[in-house]
Parts: sequence; structure tokens; C-alpha cells
Amino acid sequence: MIFINVLFIIRKYLYHTHDLAGSDQGGFNDPYVRLALSPEVDSRKRQTTIRRNDPNPFFDQHFKFPISHEDLQSKMLILQVFDYDRFSRNDVIGEVRMSMDEFDVTSSIEVWGEITKNKKPPEELQEVLVSLSYLPSAERLTVVLLKARNLFLPQEKDSVDPFVKVYLLVNGKRIKKKKTAARKGSCNPVWNEALTFSLSASNVANAAIEICIMDQANDLIGSNPLLGCCLIGPKETGPERDHWLDMTQSPRKAIACWHTMR
Repeated sequence: MIFINVLFIIRKYLYHTHDLAGSDQGGFNDPYVRLALSPEVDSRKRQTTIRRNDPNPFFDQHFKFPISHEDLQSKMLILQVFDYDRFSRNDVIGEVRMSMDEFDVTSSIEVWGEITKNKKPPEELQEVLVSLSYLPSAERLTVVLLKARNLFLPQEKDSVDPFVKVYLLVNGKRIKKKKTAARKGSCNPVWNEALTFSLSASNVANAAIEICIMDQANDLIGSNPLLGCCLIGPKETGPERDHWLDMTQSPRKAIACWHTMR
């Protein structure tokens, strides 16, 4: 359940949630909540802080939306409850939707809303978990290939022996290549291998990394089939861009993120 206090038309006061079910059986509850009006009123993301190992979190945080009382009546307030995971995609526990025309927001109100649980989507995308960190003093980029999941089998094969090639690109050109060891017979391989690249601070804004997961050929002269690729850099879009920017804004800190292979 979510308890909301709506203050003075445009101020949303996220207060308390109660008895959250963890996203994974036996797992910890590290919940946080994202708020949005639908249709959107701006591009700003609003979310609470994370409450560590707390199935009954108390948030006590204020949020504002730039909207008039008249326009607010046609909006839906959406609150999504997430379970934070440092190295994986954060699971959506559920959400609450409230039609704002049902409330008199000219004065403070308190509302309990029942969380609608979300079903997890089928795991059908090839994904790779990558950690990035940049050390400005040494001008060193570290790429850690942690693991992948849901790798597709090549045609006419009943197993896959995946390894990863990582290319460092500057101004769109490949300038360095490194690779991991192969993991035999796994569509969900774990590598935990760190690859380091020299990268000057002046080139960080023009650099990117290309991650290619390959299937190791069984014969000496055979080529290694490509299973999927992704490009992470400041000129990409979505998570690929955000991951790079998070890395540059947090020097010396390892930032991990899942990426979809294409």
C-alpha cells in the first residue's frame, strides 16, 4: 500500500508504503518509488531515495510538478515501486494509478492506494552486464564483463561457447581490441573479467566501447559466429548513453548496467 499526501495542488508528498512483497523469493527489500503524471508534464525524473532492507519503508519526501489546477484534473498520478539491485535491472514490484479528477487537491489529503503487482516480462532478450569505471589520474578505462543471459544458439548448434570482444572507439574508429576467455556450453555465461584501456581525458567525450559476444568456433579454421553487439558511449541513446555519462560523472567508481545485445 502507498500513502500519499497531496499538498497545494502541485506538490506531491510521498509518505509511506506498507508490507511490500520482495521481487525475489528470499531476497532483500530495497524499495524506492518513481512518480509521474500521465500524460507527462515535463521530462524530469522523480524518485525517492532507496530504503535498504526495509519492507515497510517510510519516505517522507516532497515532489513538485509544474501544472495548473485545471490541467491537473485530466492527469493520472502513477507511482511505481521498485526493488533496487546494484548489479541487475531493478525489478518493478507493482504500481498505483490515481485519477486526479477524483480528488480535491485544493487542500491537503491523504490517500491509501493498493499496489497492483506487475508480472515479469518473458526473458527473451540477449543481455550483457557490464561495469565501467574511468580513472582520470591514470587516464585508464576499465571494462568489466560480468555476465550475459539468454544468449541465442547459432543455427544447427545445440550449445554455445561464448566469449566477448571489446573494442575501444575514438571518433568512431576502432583503436584497440581486447577479449575475454570463452565459457563452454552456456547461454548464461559468467566471465567476471576486467579489460583495461588507455584513454586520455581529452578523448573521453569522443570515445565509446563496442561489445561483441562471439561463439568460439570448434575447429581451427572456422570463423567465430557473432551472437550480438552493443555500443556504449556519449553519442548513443537510452541506457547506452546514460551508462557512459554516469561513469564520467563518477570518476574512480565502478558503474554496472545491463545492455541489450542487437
